[in-house]
Amino acid sequence: MPSRTSQRILWSVLSLSLVLIAGFAIAKWQHQNVRQLEDFGQLPNFSLTDENGKTASLQNFSGHIWVADMIFTHCSSICPTLTAKMISLQSALNDKPDIRFASISVDPLHDTPDTLLAYANDHHANTERWTFLTGTTSQIYSLVKTGFHLPLDSVGGEQRVPIVHSPRFALIDAKGHVRGYFNGLEEEGQKQLLADIDALENEENP
Repeated sequence: MPSRTSQRILWSVLSLSLVLIAGFAIAKWQHQNVRQLEDFGQLPNFSLTDENGKTASLQNFSGHIWVADMIFTHCSSICPTLTAKMISLQSALNDKPDIRFASISVDPLHDTPDTLLAYANDHHANTERWTFLTGTTSQIYSLVKTGFHLPLDSVGGEQRVPIVHSPRFALIDAKGHVRGYFNGLEEEGQKQLLADIDALENEENP
């Protein structure tokens, strides 16, 4: 007949085994329930100019999760809302300083680096994390249309053709792949974007 000491050891082993099994089951369940983000493709390398007049490329964002939107500084329709939402994101992600932001001007003839810098200052953008980009008309059009796969009907010009562009934010991973699109005009879009940033961080740092 087993001694009491043997029985205690047996029960201890059984209890530890049950705890380990439960732990593995919970970990597997959590892994299976993490949102898996789509991959919409690799952004092409680009060479644009930031608000300080310096060249900025995809390499500037390498190793960082980042969020991009398309605006122009004299826009009076959706752009003020998009910028306000980006400011809100900047505040919500204060505890994640590695997250970056980029606003790409779709009126590059008007939005010079000096204009973008004044716009950034007016909106209290943290330019250590938030970059404002401009370039040539062809560069902007190509990046938005074939890189981000977002609609863009015009990029402005001297005749002030109405600029029609997307209100969506794009989420880009640390390797330069677009991983999601979110309506920048809706509160629900921002909530989902924040949730997907968490999911992307979990994916990149399992």
